Amino acid sequence: MTATRKDTVLSRTPLSIVAKGQEELDAQGVRSIADIASITPGITFGQSATVYGTGQTTIAIRGVDSQSGIPTTGIYIDDTPVQTRVGVSPSLGNAYPQVFDLERVEVLRGPQGTLFGSGSVGGAVRFIMPGPNYNEPSLYSRAELASTKHGALSYEGGVAFGAPLVDDKVGMRVSAWYRRDGGYIDRLDPYTKQLVEKDSNERDSFSARATLGFRLGDNLTLTPSMYYQDVKIDDGDRFELATSDRDSGDLRLSLNHRPESHRDEFALPALKAELDLGGMLLISDTSYFHRTTETINDDTSLSFVFSGGLTEGPFPAGFEDYMPFTENFTKQTARTQELRLVDDNQSDRLNWIVGLFYQKSYVRDQYQANDPRLLDVLNLFQDAVGEPPFDSLTESFFGTELYQGQFSLFQRNEHRDKQYAAYGQVDYEVIDRLTLTAGLRYTIAKYDFVGFGAGPVYASDGQTDIADTTSKTLTPKFGIAFQADPDNLFYANASKGVRGPGVASPVGANCIEDAAAIGFDPFATLDVEPDSIWSYEIGSKNRLFDGKVAIDASAYRINWDDVQTLFALPQCTIQTSLNLGSAKIDGVDFALSVKPVNGLTLGGSVSYIDARYTTAIPGPNNTIIRKAGEPFPLVAPWTVQLNGEYVALVGDGEIYSRADFTYASSIDEPVDFDSPLVDPTLPRPPSTSQLDLRIGGRFSLTDDAEADVSVFVNNVTNSQPLLSLFHETPDSQFYRSGTFRPRTIGLTVSIRN
Repeated sequence: MTATRKDTVLSRTPLSIVAKGQEELDAQGVRSIADIASITPGITFGQSATVYGTGQTTIAIRGVDSQSGIPTTGIYIDDTPVQTRVGVSPSLGNAYPQVFDLERVEVLRGPQGTLFGSGSVGGAVRFIMPGPNYNEPSLYSRAELASTKHGALSYEGGVAFGAPLVDDKVGMRVSAWYRRDGGYIDRLDPYTKQLVEKDSNERDSFSARATLGFRLGDNLTLTPSMYYQDVKIDDGDRFELATSDRDSGDLRLSLNHRPESHRDEFALPALKAELDLGGMLLISDTSYFHRTTETINDDTSLSFVFSGGLTEGPFPAGFEDYMPFTENFTKQTARTQELRLVDDNQSDRLNWIVGLFYQKSYVRDQYQANDPRLLDVLNLFQDAVGEPPFDSLTESFFGTELYQGQFSLFQRNEHRDKQYAAYGQVDYEVIDRLTLTAGLRYTIAKYDFVGFGAGPVYASDGQTDIADTTSKTLTPKFGIAFQADPDNLFYANASKGVRGPGVASPVGANCIEDAAAIGFDPFATLDVEPDSIWSYEIGSKNRLFDGKVAIDASAYRINWDDVQTLFALPQCTIQTSLNLGSAKIDGVDFALSVKPVNGLTLGGSVSYIDARYTTAIPGPNNTIIRKAGEPFPLVAPWTVQLNGEYVALVGDGEIYSRADFTYASSIDEPVDFDSPLVDPTLPRPPSTSQLDLRIGGRFSLTDDAEADVSVFVNNVTNSQPLLSLFHETPDSQFYRSGTFRPRTIGLTVSIRN
């Protein structure tokens, strides 16, 4: 475990952590960040429902997520943070490495501001890659073939190999992996409802990694590495309720003229240097992250609903070739340098770590809505209400023409961040087995913003906004831990997390009433101040009956002030970011593992989260946009994961069977129908459950190589909950939703030594 930036034993680390190695990830069929979230209570991962096509993926730990600005969850590949600012554009979201050649995944629950910085106020997910092999060669290979109900075949293949090049001096490890996730949603023609493309939402993922290790003398090690990943999604994962047959799992979509494709490509070269100073270890991590994304969103129904007043089918005649769409492009770069000095003598009463951190990052986000026939759509509505047609968009309520003759909306934002930080943490064993912890991080965050917006949606022929802001913050941590005996640890922590500042672009003349009610200038670029979190946690880690029973438990309270919030203004519907009040989160995490008899392991984990806003937001005409006490919209109060595995020896090998069950509850709090932000036709997210089964065998190929062959059924009950249910307006009948992948049956073969 390296959650404390040192190597520690998980059961003796006074933090709420879930860590899974490669073999356990394989046993549970984990292939993506969504799979990791589903088997880790306390993590919320899913897709937000926005007016821009497929929306963004969002991740939160212990409910801490605002979908605005710097992310609340840190995403790390080894020691490099790769999360990005999030906002309105669907292409703005985190990069997540695919799950193939991993040493382990660590999920750190609770603020990690002292050791991991401003992007980890809710927690962090760390993908730890295997290092080079210095002494013995090793091989890991995995192949899979699967079939999804009413869907296309999925398959994958990958191999990782490590070996010494000069024994104990120079080592290497390389890997390459490809996977295709077959589609399961059929795209229909919007007018004829005939099949255009079967299983359109397939996905191709490729990753490759190479690392070398050089042991130079007795005290210096250099480890350069390169990680590359390319993910291509042919179409979105949302289906249409009206044309689908959920009872049989036959999912279809007829609201789009074109597929909603997405591509996400990044490269991460890095260099790690370790210098042994005799009782101390000096570590340098240098990296450069380069990422580009491109997303196409179909806006056919969106344009008809907002501009033409159309709320149900069929689409009007004469628009059979009408294909409005939004293109989204992002570029993300980050240069990161971290230097830390670690006390390397774990037997001392005093242990410490100090470090310096620097990151220079750049994000360019451009989204442009192509809608050359917007005037024709507006005049459909004029004709329907018996009014004369507009001769131009300038005469309409938009008040301006298409930008460059084709864009109803054009937005280009450039975000430049520089972050300087110094941190330190001390653990002191004041008496035998009782350790006090104190840590502090000082961060200077500089942020520069340049934004350009134009088009009828903004009622602007073009406006450039420039802003900059700087914050200086302290993030302390205090802790106490009592190791009662080698098997029982009790601890308490208080820690703070702070996110860096941001900027909100002007929302324009259409939002004057909304802005007046909340209290901001709709024509000015607004500074979004840093928000902060204090977390108070108590917990224990207990190993009983010679390790046959393991219990990890924690309870916490989180106070969140000046919450950076992204939301759609109720009257003008434009999304913006503001500091909007405070919130509180109370919760419990509990995990139990039992080995009642030889070969049988039973496990379960439960998370309870009570996340609610504690400040009301005023709206126009003496309304309340969001009342105090309103729960966070996407956070399930209860999440449960149950698993069981039985292993029986057969000759020189073994056979096994495994079951994994996940459950997330719905939110019982009644919907606030008085809020203008609430769509009364959309219920809160439903409860969900999924059961996965796997049966297989492991047997020896050679003295040091083992094969694992298994068959699996994922989503055994073919559960199809409505996730991120969406339509454009409360009176629109164009409902779309995401759901779980339908029942999938497959075969996995892996080899490792």
